[in-house]
Amino acid sequence: MSFRHCVLAVAVALSAAACTSPAEPAQPAKPAGPQIVVGTMRVTLPAGATYTQHSQDGLLDGCVAEGTAVCEARLLDLRTSNPDAPINPPSTKRPFGWYTGTDAPTCITPASPPGQAAVATGSTLLESGFAPIGPKKAEYSRWKVTCENSAQNNQVRMWWLPTSKILVLEYGSFPGLDAKLDTLLAGATFG
Repeated sequence: MSFRHCVLAVAVALSAAACTSPAEPAQPAKPAGPQIVVGTMRVTLPAGATYTQHSQDGLLDGCVAEGTAVCEARLLDLRTSNPDAPINPPSTKRPFGWYTGTDAPTCITPASPPGQAAVATGSTLLESGFAPIGPKKAEYSRWKVTCENSAQNNQVRMWWLPTSKILVLEYGSFPGLDAKLDTLLAGATFG
């Protein structure tokens, strides 16, 4: 076989190799935990997390929890609230703007769930603006909350989609929980 035939054979072999289909793309990872639906929003919870859509007494409605925490965050569709019940729409223009009730707000934390929390004595807006929930921009705020029991003093973060009437609250904000909730909300879809 001549040099020219060898070069031609190598060229044909390389051309054939270039025309073969690439390896199949890797399949996306399966969602870590259960997928839940709140109004028109769908989110995938972290592995091991639970969601209480409705509780018998209503105190834990919309609660997301992991481990020993009873309610780290709430994801609520306010369109489904009782139309006869008084409600304060979420707002950064009032001190307890994260609290939708009309009674005294409480200092809910992962360690002091709804129904067991001390009364909130103060709420100072630390930051506000917009933050993403999936493809949407939500009104976002963070408050410093002081409580009758100072061990329950904490920060509350809030995302509010006024058109969809979806409210997300994070109780007892700290960096690890903040990152988990930010990731959860970044993956939200609507429809």
